[in-house]
Amino acid sequence: MKKIAILVLAAFGLAGCAVYNVAGQFEGTGQAFVGTVTVALGDGGSLEVTSLDGRLHCTGTSQVTKRPSGYTTVGGQGRAQATCNDGTTFKVDFIQSSESGGSGQGIDSNGQIVTLFFDKSEGMARTRMNRQRLDALVQ
Repeated sequence: MKKIAILVLAAFGLAGCAVYNVAGQFEGTGQAFVGTVTVALGDGGSLEVTSLDGRLHCTGTSQVTKRPSGYTTVGGQGRAQATCNDGTTFKVDFIQSSESGGSGQGIDSNGQIVTLFFDKSEGMARTRMNRQRLDALVQ
C-alpha cells in the first residue's frame, strides 16, 4: 500500500506543473515574440513573452479550461491574457494538438490578430512560428 501511495504522489507531483516555450506574432505589426507559459496544478498559470528586439515585454496568466482525460493532454483547451509594457493587452485561446504542444490565436487591444505556438521544445515553437510567417509572405 505504501508503494502505491508513493507512486500516486510522484505522478501527482510530475503532473503538477508544465512549462512550454512560446513563439508568436502580433500580425498587425509583424512583431514576433518568444517566452514561456506555465500551467500549474489547478490549471492556472503564467505567461511571459518578449519581442525579438527586446523592446516589448508582456506578462499575464494562463488557464486550462478543458481537459480531455487524465491520460493525455492532447485536446486540452485554454486561454491566456497578458499586458505589455507599451500598454497593449491581448487574449488568446489555445488548444494542445500534441503531447508536446499546440497553438493559439486571439486579438490584442488594437484589434489585431495575435498568433502563438507553444511546445516543450523551444526550437519547435520557433520553427512553427517562422513557418507561419513565411506562409503569410507567400500568400
